[in-house]
Amino acid sequence: MFPDSLSHINFWAVIIAAIVNLIIGSLWYSPFMLGNPWMKEQGFTEEDFKNGGLSMRVIVLLSFTASFIAALAIAVFIGPHATALSGAITGFFVSLCWITTSKANHLLFEHRSFKLFLIHAGYDICGYIVMGMIVGAWHG
Repeated sequence: MFPDSLSHINFWAVIIAAIVNLIIGSLWYSPFMLGNPWMKEQGFTEEDFKNGGLSMRVIVLLSFTASFIAALAIAVFIGPHATALSGAITGFFVSLCWITTSKANHLLFEHRSFKLFLIHAGYDICGYIVMGMIVGAWHG
């Protein structure tokens, strides 16, 4: 059953969707958009990013891998007869009903702000809508 569920997937669409999601995230969390409020809500400073942690190469690779898995899951979920619109709607509901609610639970127990939740939720909703749209429009 599982290999059959992958036969309709256009893996180029999944790869492009994952790359576009990374681009959306890069813009979303940049200083030009919501990077500064995000850093403030997280309690980060510029120095925090310069002094340790994972290298940017590793972060981008892991982020791409996560986005690829998410785009692949959307492609499996929407099936072979999807359209850009049905993919976008699926991405919206997946992000709203599963991703953002899960993040809400984490942020509540971590005593994080509602503003931080909105920053994260907004990115997830935008990213999943676009990934769904890409894999829905450009299927096998």
